[in-house]
Amino acid sequence: MSKLIYENIDNWSNIVQSKLYPLTCFICEQQGHNGLDLCSHCLNDLKPITPSCSICNIQLTTKSSICGRCLKTPPSFDQIISLYQYEGIAQFLLQSLKFQARHSCARTMGKLMARHFTQLNKQPDLLLAVPLHAKRLRERGFNQSELIVQYIQKALDVPLNQHSLNRVVNTASQTTLKAPERRKNLKNAFHYTPVKDINSVAIIDDVVTTGSTANEIAKTLKKQGVQHVEVWSFARA
Repeated sequence: MSKLIYENIDNWSNIVQSKLYPLTCFICEQQGHNGLDLCSHCLNDLKPITPSCSICNIQLTTKSSICGRCLKTPPSFDQIISLYQYEGIAQFLLQSLKFQARHSCARTMGKLMARHFTQLNKQPDLLLAVPLHAKRLRERGFNQSELIVQYIQKALDVPLNQHSLNRVVNTASQTTLKAPERRKNLKNAFHYTPVKDINSVAIIDDVVTTGSTANEIAKTLKKQGVQHVEVWSFARA
């Protein structure tokens, strides 16, 4: 069956589903807007991160383009790009997905990220989702970053590899750890099997907090020859 036929079937499926199950805003239960489970009002309540460090994307209070931490200790990743501040509606979407298994939240976040990076004309050689350790994956039943990345991959038409990056150490939860403890906790936690002819990679995550996970993954990839590593996330804490 040709690609065109598959696309037509997919389009008709979307039309039928939209009629039977119209999109409804997660927040206020009004009609969804522009293919999202958010109305236009709630969509506008998402807060972009401006101004921010051009490397780690941390929000800044001055007009400096690079934060002091990145100037003092340049990270292994080349850039973090996050869409929104981790608060309000963004926080609600992420927590609903992660802790209540509302997979439809991944669709909304993935679509918003896909549109953003399409507008930026981003075309890395490969997309990778931040992996969970096998034990954590069994407990949760899904990897939220893998759910999100599917929508980005479809929009950008960039190869996606779900198996070359693995979390080989079942680290303690990062939630209660301070930045230095997070870095120590993640040391050698990931393993990357090189993919042929891959020079630039975008790592997809739901939320970036201290950047420790992003940095450790980037360090792991660059040791295996990847030249450019960006981290794309829905939110930045």
